[in-house]
Amino acid sequence: MTSRPTATSFAILGLLGIQPWTAYELVLQSRRSLHWFWPRSEAHLYAELKRIVERGHAQAEVLEDRRQRTRYTITPEGRLALRDWLKTEPQPAILEIEGMLRLLLADQGSKDDLRAALQATARQTRDTRAAQLPLVAQLLTTGGHFPQRGHLTERLIAFFDEFNRLLIGWCDETLAEIDTWPDTHDVGLTRRARQRLEQVVTDWDL
Repeated sequence: MTSRPTATSFAILGLLGIQPWTAYELVLQSRRSLHWFWPRSEAHLYAELKRIVERGHAQAEVLEDRRQRTRYTITPEGRLALRDWLKTEPQPAILEIEGMLRLLLADQGSKDDLRAALQATARQTRDTRAAQLPLVAQLLTTGGHFPQRGHLTERLIAFFDEFNRLLIGWCDETLAEIDTWPDTHDVGLTRRARQRLEQVVTDWDL
């Protein structure tokens, strides 16, 4: 008995809905697209691809050329399942940032530990932004691999660029804030922190 489809199942089905891929090509494409907002390991993608075939949502064809490869193509049943899933309500957004976890638990460590974690998070996020630039340049010059889907890709890039800039700014602001703390424990709500929380309430009322 095959497992129930997951959001990752439909992510892969969606890629197969664009065109057939070998498993290797599909993993490469996921690095250019899914990886930015739906990161999954290569092993996970390969395993899910096999389950999609077991469900009858895709078919596998062995290609014989210089080396043996398997190409995957979405089936009519797979397209129907994908359309049905696209009509459902998505799950709530989740956020997973280890630097923020380090902040939450910082009163059990030192200021230097927290400062290093935030600096690393900012550096990693800048690296992520830099890694996106070749994709943006490609879209502007050639339209990318699928020019007809540029309107969709642009909306994703716009979100991630804004999110990355927000995260970098938050790290910089938080680094400046912790420099005013004597330590990471027993500080309480500072005047500036209270003002920021009051602004949250004010903005929400708007």
